[in-house]
Amino acid sequence: MVLAGELLTDIQGFINAHGTICRIRKFTKTIGAGSFDSDVLLTSGVDTWQTGCIQAVGFNENQLVAEGMLKRDDLKVYFDSSVNVSGLWRLGLGSPPTEEYSVANRGFIDSPQIAGSILYQKVFVRKLQNGSLFGE
Repeated sequence: MVLAGELLTDIQGFINAHGTICRIRKFTKTIGAGSFDSDVLLTSGVDTWQTGCIQAVGFNENQLVAEGMLKRDDLKVYFDSSVNVSGLWRLGLGSPPTEEYSVANRGFIDSPQIAGSILYQKVFVRKLQNGSLFGE
């Protein structure tokens, strides 16, 4: 019989062994003070380096693509349960990062659980064409 802790350890081991090095850069949004000021994103804290398994959006996401929630060239990234994927952040793939991504849709961060423990986190990301977030 497999215990929840063993399953969690196995999943984390798989992600670390077969994943891609990713840089997560967190941001804080500041609201402009005057009529000519626009919102600005400030880097908050230091970059964190994690390992994530990368997959293209596939057949299982056809409904989300048909509804316009995802695009065919979006990616799925699987992180282990300890990675903080909340808030506003940008994802760089590789070390040094060669491509930059942002969360494709805020509603699509999936964190399945077993016995109260998060097994992994699945995040849909979209390539940033200019390499930065709006307002950065």
